[in-house]
Amino acid sequence: MSALADHRRAMSVREESRLSGEDWSAARTESHLTRSAITGPLLRVQLLLPGLAPAAQTAAQAVYGMRAARSAAQLQEAREHSIRTADDLVAAAGPVLAA
Repeated sequence: MSALADHRRAMSVREESRLSGEDWSAARTESHLTRSAITGPLLRVQLLLPGLAPAAQTAAQAVYGMRAARSAAQLQEAREHSIRTADDLVAAAGPVLAA
């Protein structure tokens, strides 16, 4: 969850810079690092908790999808969608972990 949140923040900064016409090369580098940080935890979830794999994949894809925003409004919508999918992952984790 923290890796998703870190990447969501990095993508927000990156895409805000890109959409406003600023130099976003440093933000792009940061987003590559935070995206990379998702890979290990996502793989562990898929292997160790396969019941959570779909929700985890959906949450990760929602963050990755932020780069498709074509306006500040679309970016905000994508960010909110990403937060909702992360919340869905947390909700799905409870029953799986309790079992």
